[in-house]
Amino acid sequence: MNGITNMAEPVVIYELVKPAKGEGEQMSNRTGTLWLPGLVSLTGYLASMFILQRAVPPLQKPLNHAAFPLGYQLLWLAALPLFGAASAYLSRRAGGSRSIGLIAALFPSIVMVPLWMGLATRMNHPSPRQWFGLFCGVMNWIVLPAMALLLGALPVWRAQVAEDLKKIFNTQTMNTRTRTFWLPALAGLTAAMVCLAISTFAGLQPRFVARGLATLVVYIPWLLMLPLCGAAGAYLSRHAGGKRFACLSAGLFPVIALTILVGFLTLIGKFVYSKPQWLHLSMALLFGAILPGLALLLGAIPFARASRLQESRPTA
Repeated sequence: MNGITNMAEPVVIYELVKPAKGEGEQMSNRTGTLWLPGLVSLTGYLASMFILQRAVPPLQKPLNHAAFPLGYQLLWLAALPLFGAASAYLSRRAGGSRSIGLIAALFPSIVMVPLWMGLATRMNHPSPRQWFGLFCGVMNWIVLPAMALLLGALPVWRAQVAEDLKKIFNTQTMNTRTRTFWLPALAGLTAAMVCLAISTFAGLQPRFVARGLATLVVYIPWLLMLPLCGAAGAYLSRHAGGKRFACLSAGLFPVIALTILVGFLTLIGKFVYSKPQWLHLSMALLFGAILPGLALLLGAIPFARASRLQESRPTA
């Protein structure tokens, strides 16, 4: 009985220690991916400010608010991207995800948020001057440093995104249709919408062909950008192994989706056409579907032809 009891004791001890060991590994992983890179970023944040205050003479300029002169601010912000890149790289090398790497890079600004919230709540009789000083302090200590740290972390983050996308496209579990059509088509549609928004915000106004009862508009700047969107969709489809039809469909997807949307809204009565005429209908199809489709096709054809040549090659 004693021998059986002695043999069972190590098993019980192992079962008790095993969860603690798993928790220790989880804590070690969190330390390597978040806390140590975050401390590197915070140390660089504070040490660079301390060194600049000791080495650089103060420059009395306007906008010296929240006890941080403008001369220090500019030099300090120029040094912060190095620490953001270092912390993001350390987190990525330790196996951290993209979000953990960004949190580690932005750790100094995150630490400063509760501090400045406490300062804001301690204002007994806030005046416009105090509010302005608080705003400048938040900008100097949180917002601008966060942008500088993020500027350094973005190259590391983009490299990790590229690796993750490569793994996604190379995985065998993804549906072939999703990989060769839906993802490239959605990428082309997103690019087309982004180009339309950019041309609108940049002040590139559309050209009015006719006004009055039937107003016809041609977005010439958008049409000039659409070949790039068609090329993007066709290239992604070809890169994922899509055939010629899949490449063309992915490249033309923005105008296909727009045509389906307009047709659906017309059927449910959201679009009401007053005095429909064949001339107006043909002009609307020309400016709303045919010209954008030709622009998208212009960018998608080279990749579709390359895919066709690749299909026609004899396999070894």
